[in-house]
Amino acid sequence: MNREPATESMPSVKGSKARGVPKITATAGPSAGAAFAMQQSLATVGRHATNDLVLADPSVSGVHLELTRDGERVHVRDAGSLNGTWLGGHRIIDALLAPGADLVVGATTLRFEVDGGAMPAAASERTSFGELVGDSLAMREVFATLERISPKNLSVLVQGETGTGKEEVARAIHAGSPRAREPFVVIDATSLPETLAEALLFGYEKGAFTGATERRAGFFEAATGGTIFIDEIGELPLALQTKFLRVLERHEVVRVGQHTATKVDVRVIAATHRDLRHEIEAGRFREDLYFRLGQIRLRLPPLRDRPEDIAGLCTKLLHDIVPGRSVRLDNDALAQLRTQPWPGNARELRNVLARAAALADGDVIRRVDVAGEGDGFRGTRGERAALDLSGHFVDAKGRAIERFELAYHAALMKRCGGNVSRAAREADIVRHHLRELLKKRGLYATAADEGDE
Repeated sequence: MNREPATESMPSVKGSKARGVPKITATAGPSAGAAFAMQQSLATVGRHATNDLVLADPSVSGVHLELTRDGERVHVRDAGSLNGTWLGGHRIIDALLAPGADLVVGATTLRFEVDGGAMPAAASERTSFGELVGDSLAMREVFATLERISPKNLSVLVQGETGTGKEEVARAIHAGSPRAREPFVVIDATSLPETLAEALLFGYEKGAFTGATERRAGFFEAATGGTIFIDEIGELPLALQTKFLRVLERHEVVRVGQHTATKVDVRVIAATHRDLRHEIEAGRFREDLYFRLGQIRLRLPPLRDRPEDIAGLCTKLLHDIVPGRSVRLDNDALAQLRTQPWPGNARELRNVLARAAALADGDVIRRVDVAGEGDGFRGTRGERAALDLSGHFVDAKGRAIERFELAYHAALMKRCGGNVSRAAREADIVRHHLRELLKKRGLYATAADEGDE
């Protein structure tokens, strides 16, 4: 291990004058010699074939590392690997690496250097695309990709955390395509009833099942000529994934109860907050469907990685939240928002701004307004208290889990306005199971148990 990572604060990407781009080389292990020049601002490393740097190392996870370029340095995150990520003998979760650093993953050593012969990929000059807003390099690279792919009839897989704007990406692609005047149909895979999912997607004939009193076209036929957007594609059952693959490959659907196929002309854009490569390894998602969906794969950066976008995003969101009013944030409030981790990304930011606009005295939002109730972003006094680590391991672990679940579910229900259905979707928990957890924590009394929103 030749060098420790840089510890100074991360400068603006736009302000850095890199001599090239970071280059990651496997210097030891089964894939020794494999290398990757990080011309895009986001990349992944792992065993699965869809990574930017693929390592033929069985002790490396399918997706082991997530990388973000920062000039000549690389922000590295362990992506929940089984065997961990090691720097100088220390296991790390998140680190900023300078050129010369060596990282160990599984049986592989990775060297981080600068490739002076490679230059960063071109980024768009625009700072918005459809409803998306961003001045950061990562977002302008996304915009550059959207400019290129929108006119083309390619399927797109959009991956990103909850609230990063996956549906906005789909709408922007549709609006920038030759299909813009045709239907844009949205399907939330988490809300498809398992027993009716096939009929809803592909349609059904009269008498195909009890209650089928007439012939109905499915979502794919309804979207003919236009675009179909399937949110949370990873939630589709395996049996339905097989039929979905047939639609993509043959451009035809077979209605339930029908023996002949019907041609459909749709562009498919799918999205998920999951990394489907983990789902493939777990046997929950078809690899062939992944590749067919992802003719273009687009990763949206989380808001915590692009604090320089907060100001512009706040301006747009406030315009949408309070149209006709010139509501703005003062410098202290903006500084406060820039320091937050934003696990809910732009969606969470919108909720905070909506509350702040309602609480503000006049049209200026101040730090006290965005701090929210009580301790605001920092959590309650109990949530900030040190863990009780006394006694046996099992007992201490139980207390920690109890405390986490109470804090998590309380925050979840607050974000979702007490609506159990909405909270179940956001938490990726089956509704009846969430209901029991809320009852156990004493949080169910004010919850709305139905799906009305």
